[in-house]
Amino acid sequence: MRGRRESSARLFVLPRFLMPEPRPQLTLLPTIALRQVLEAVFAALRLYAALFLVGCVLLWHDWYAGHPFALLIVALAAAWSLAFALVALRRGIGRALSAGNVAAALALASGARLWLPPESVGEPASFVLLAATHATAVAAWAFPTGPFLAVTVLTAGAFAAGASAGGPPSPAPPIIIICVGLLVRYVAPQVRALAGGAEAQLAEVARRRVGEDGVLTLLRAQRERELSIHNAVLNTLTGIAWGGGADGHLTRRRCAEGAMALTGLLGERDPPRWVGPVQRPADAEILVAAHGSRAGEPEDPDSWAPVAPAAGSLRALYTMQLRRATSRFAALWLILLVLPAGRALPQVRSVPLALAMLLAPLAAVAVAGRRFRTGPLSQPEAAAVVLLCLGIALGGGWNAADADGARMMAWPMVSLPPLLMLVTVSRPMRRWVLASVAVAAAMIAASLLFNPWDPLSLSFLLLRLYYLWVMQICLVMVGPLLWSTADVRAWAGHCEWELCQLAQNRDQLRERRRGLLRAVERDVAPLLAAVAAGRLDPRAEVVRSECARRAVAVRRLLFDDDAVHSAIGEAIDAAERHGTVVSSQISGGLDQLPTSVRSEFVEQLHHALRVMPSRRVLLTVTAQPCTASLFLSCPWPAGQVPPAPSGRAIDMIVDVDDGQLCMELRWPPAGTPPGLGVSPGLGALTGLGALTGGPSAEMTEPRPPDGGRGS
Repeated sequence: MRGRRESSARLFVLPRFLMPEPRPQLTLLPTIALRQVLEAVFAALRLYAALFLVGCVLLWHDWYAGHPFALLIVALAAAWSLAFALVALRRGIGRALSAGNVAAALALASGARLWLPPESVGEPASFVLLAATHATAVAAWAFPTGPFLAVTVLTAGAFAAGASAGGPPSPAPPIIIICVGLLVRYVAPQVRALAGGAEAQLAEVARRRVGEDGVLTLLRAQRERELSIHNAVLNTLTGIAWGGGADGHLTRRRCAEGAMALTGLLGERDPPRWVGPVQRPADAEILVAAHGSRAGEPEDPDSWAPVAPAAGSLRALYTMQLRRATSRFAALWLILLVLPAGRALPQVRSVPLALAMLLAPLAAVAVAGRRFRTGPLSQPEAAAVVLLCLGIALGGGWNAADADGARMMAWPMVSLPPLLMLVTVSRPMRRWVLASVAVAAAMIAASLLFNPWDPLSLSFLLLRLYYLWVMQICLVMVGPLLWSTADVRAWAGHCEWELCQLAQNRDQLRERRRGLLRAVERDVAPLLAAVAAGRLDPRAEVVRSECARRAVAVRRLLFDDDAVHSAIGEAIDAAERHGTVVSSQISGGLDQLPTSVRSEFVEQLHHALRVMPSRRVLLTVTAQPCTASLFLSCPWPAGQVPPAPSGRAIDMIVDVDDGQLCMELRWPPAGTPPGLGVSPGLGALTGLGALTGGPSAEMTEPRPPDGGRGS
């Protein structure tokens, strides 16, 4: 869908394409970036052609002063150039705009003798030829093969027909029209395939990321179910271990509910490895999904750090391929100059010099092509190419015969733009700009020194300068596009690696979870079922000890598949190995909190469980993405000093009342904006209190599991 273009595609920001960001970026899809760059290029070419048109009118002002109709057509052509550029930059180049561009070129070419001075009719140095070549180039990009070929034939034929009234037309302009169209048609599918391949890879990553979101949703739902079982089964086991089985009916009912919950958990199937839509995500969804839902936000340099090496390697590879393509293009361009050079040999002052100006560029391109296999041209090599260009500019001007000098100078001067491209693709911006300025100055000097100052000769000079600068700018604009594509491929490859790692880790966690589930199915479920059926007395010491030991197995099942939960589980296991039985209730997980906050929660939990003298501790964890609290409660001896608050990134609240210690860790700290505070989460105490008679109820002290050595 084509709508109003973003301001980033406007002409005044085109220099941003010339100086890309040094680090990898992912702001546009490759195909969209390609389209915007080429639309900006075609718009810029149209505007540069309008400037050339204005220059031609100034050079031929005497003739146009006596032909008002021709001047009107020139004004309309300039207005069309401006309109094309504005529409291309704001709404893109569609087939309607391309067809209008072709129609304008056909009209200008077919009636060229009516609005061009007689001397310039049929010559390359006219705004009509630029309009024709631009139309075929845009058609090569926008149209299918059939319509493009028809446009090329019609445009070349219209130019030849429009120039035939003044005598036999020159074959050069139709050949130029055809060659430019075929060249764009040859390059367009390759750059489209490059950008499309990178985008397809990114789309696949986005699709897999969406699938990962589905898997994470299922895993979170599974975690919530497991936590509900944790709050039921684990607290039932712990309550029995604490001596809360005096109410036989309540205990058997809780054990029956726990056994049913475990049966449901054991019967669940693991989430699939990948869940997601089958169809390709939309363009915006690709960037959002491939970015991890961060598209449009400023890039975090740390997130690109692991991508930078691969992106740098791909950039280097694409740059090498661009250099080699440039050398092949220059070689083809110079080979096509053999025909006009051969026609001009009888009229030159020095045939050896003409042959040298024909063969030396070919030799330079051959050497550069071999050099580009390993790297860019060095500074001395680039300087040698610039000196060769300067020599051709001055030597070509001198070698042209006095008669028809403007046409004689065309073929050596036309060899300069592709030669200079070898420097542009090898050296930094300031170096190739300086080289282009020097070569342009030499071309101007040669034309003014060795050629008469007539309008036709100066028109040819404007045309050569146009090609010199346009070819360098187009080449420079291709480079950042390739680098952006390399960044996308590197990012997609990194994301694919991350997704594979996640899948591999998840497979390992699945295997561990299956083993733990089998252990729970073998040990815990029969224990609960036996108590529920009345075959085991929950008040017996051996049953209480076994319940305490089996609680550890359930806790490991719930904590083992997450690093943060594992840390909490390790803290509880360490406390129980020293004789403290911990009854825990958890809602949510700390895995969504910042790393520093998670670390402090776990550190404070370790410390608190070590300093608490009671062997019965109640732990409640309530966590959400932006808030979390951890609540500890246990009997506290009278007269003993409670632990001092020592929170850093979190608030630590300590209180002793009626022989009961209550300690809460709360994040975010006090003073945060409204809506980010957390509640103490004391309501979770009621679940255990219903079985044990409350945290301060009289209970029989259980024997430490495994004699205090751990399970």
